[in-house]
Amino acid sequence: MLPRLLRSLCIAMVAFIPATAHAQTMQEALAELFVFGEGEDPLFLVGTAGQEATEVHGGHFIPASSEANNAVLQFFTTSIASNIANFPLGSTVASQTVKFVGGVPVATSRSFGPIFAERAQTIGRGRLNAGLNYSRIRFRDIRGIALNDVRLNFVHQNSDFEGCDATFGGDCTLYGVPQFENDLMALSLDLSFDADVFALFGTFGITDWLDLSLAIPLIDMSMRGTSVVTMTPSTDPAFHFFGGTQAAPELQAESQVFDDATGIGDIAGRLKALVASGENWGLGLLVEGRAPTGNEEDFLGTGEWSAGGLAIVSGTFSDFSPHANVGYQYRAGEFDQDIVKVIAGFDHRLAGWATLAADFLGAFPVGEQKLTFPELVEYEAPFVRSVEATNIPNTRDNLLDASLGFKFQTKGGLLIITNVLVPLNSGGLRADWIPTLGIEYTL
Repeated sequence: MLPRLLRSLCIAMVAFIPATAHAQTMQEALAELFVFGEGEDPLFLVGTAGQEATEVHGGHFIPASSEANNAVLQFFTTSIASNIANFPLGSTVASQTVKFVGGVPVATSRSFGPIFAERAQTIGRGRLNAGLNYSRIRFRDIRGIALNDVRLNFVHQNSDFEGCDATFGGDCTLYGVPQFENDLMALSLDLSFDADVFALFGTFGITDWLDLSLAIPLIDMSMRGTSVVTMTPSTDPAFHFFGGTQAAPELQAESQVFDDATGIGDIAGRLKALVASGENWGLGLLVEGRAPTGNEEDFLGTGEWSAGGLAIVSGTFSDFSPHANVGYQYRAGEFDQDIVKVIAGFDHRLAGWATLAADFLGAFPVGEQKLTFPELVEYEAPFVRSVEATNIPNTRDNLLDASLGFKFQTKGGLLIITNVLVPLNSGGLRADWIPTLGIEYTL
């Protein structure tokens, strides 16, 4: 992973420099997986449109494609952007904490704290903690379906026009009359989305009980996709094909895309206050806002503001420090859902120079899903049957993850962070596992 990290770091370091405009955005590149041959619209049949006997049928799958096609594109756009923009940025206080008593700093923690959770203690008045985290995200599943095995079925529009019944000898209001309405277009997607996320962050102790933090994510995003579409005709000769002629139709086509983008993600600002504390416990509150600084069309951000709050409780019992966080995040996007966040875990001082940190992280969407996939298409003729529109299920995108990591302090005081984030369920767009490396230093 080191060569990839070094390459991505070089890319991230120039992310602030305005880049040459893309020939297309990553959203547009993704949409091209539904365009075949010389067509310009998704699922337009260039072969059919090029034959005088069938040209009227060239766009008959476009209305049928709009619902499923738009749902899939919007789901990927929303899921990728949300995963990147809301990826955990790291604890606001990741070193040992202190408070000043009579002008003398007194330690308020023994360990170096959690990695992706929060503890109630603040960093201490006048202190500054700064660092850089690198996370490698390789998305591989969508709601439990492998990204290299996403399947979509597109159906013909319902043709019913004046004289249709007499022309085809049936009731054209029924779906399946005329016979060519039973033609089926099956599309298979093989996708991969990879992201290198660098989070530059800093925390400053305004007072002994109030911290201000800023986090700036720098993102290198890449996408690869292949689509293979197959037409299954229900008539002879065929009315719908991608190339060739009606007598010798080409019933399969393929499209490929490769694209990447680099830039700043959604910048986050946070305030954390220690509102109450005892000898072995603390209670804190954190508020966070994320600005839409990432380019939504390149999956670098959500394109909308978000804000949230977190209640924090933590304790210290010798070298063992448990903590729990519960919060709510408001998301302003049209298809984004607000979420409830729940984090529970501990950090444990293994030695004066080493800390173990472990957490369970949960994110639960609030309310009804704003974006769903069509599930079944019902045919009425020549017999009643159903066709599944996609193998992606309509399920809630609850996210459960386990986080395990270590912090090591060098002789010079620099903290080195290693962590792995492992999904525990199949909600949403997921990676197999997400490694994180980081460095931090406190002044």
